[in-house]
Amino acid sequence: MVIKSVGYLSLILGMMLPVTASLATLPSPVKNRVNFPLQISLEFPPAPKGDGPVSTAGGGTRGNSCGLDNTKLTALVPSKNTSTVSANPTFFVYIPKLNQSQGLKGEFELIYNPNKNKYVSVYKTNVQLPSEPSIVKIPLPETVTLEPGIKYQWTFAVTCDLSNPLGPTEDFIGVYIQRNELTPTLKDELEQTQNPLKKVEIYARENIWQDTLMSLAQLRESQQEEWKSLLNSIKIEESIIEAPFAPEPTVSNSEEQSAQ
Repeated sequence: MVIKSVGYLSLILGMMLPVTASLATLPSPVKNRVNFPLQISLEFPPAPKGDGPVSTAGGGTRGNSCGLDNTKLTALVPSKNTSTVSANPTFFVYIPKLNQSQGLKGEFELIYNPNKNKYVSVYKTNVQLPSEPSIVKIPLPETVTLEPGIKYQWTFAVTCDLSNPLGPTEDFIGVYIQRNELTPTLKDELEQTQNPLKKVEIYARENIWQDTLMSLAQLRESQQEEWKSLLNSIKIEESIIEAPFAPEPTVSNSEEQSAQ
């Protein structure tokens, strides 16, 4: 009986072994694919030593100041020299809480210097100032085009105490900007990138500040952490980073001239 039982056991094992072997060769189940959020780096290259965000904290004030708190009129830029690939960029300025008791005026101007002894005003306009601390967006109209290779300066001034017999007070900032043309390789990369946040990363990687900021500003509502990350990387104050965008300003009394 023992011999017969061993025979039956051998028969059963012989029948199971092929099945066991075949199971061992089956591939492991494929896990469900997970679409992870796009991982990008929005840390802008550091500004040159001694350079940084441009504000009236550096002394851009005639008189006392039009601001009512410690936060200053500030351009959202990493340094006083920036670049763009846009012919008609938008400029961003933080406006602090202002003293509105004796009148206010906001003015934007774009100029360039064709030679050492001459400045040419390309575009000049009054800008409606917000009643609360906000970031004002100032788009350059399509009728005003930045020419490649020319270094421009844009300025923004807030004038207050307009009725003061001793003279008004003015806070002002100035930033240089130059338009560069896209290389064919970079142009192809941007055209082939469907994700708008990835385009922001490409602009940041290439040190093209104005287009980095313009592109991310359009996504700010849905990409608030990326907005904070970018502006933190250029050492913009936290209160400015969190400030809302002002309603589209009323631009008036515009003056345009050719840069040729």
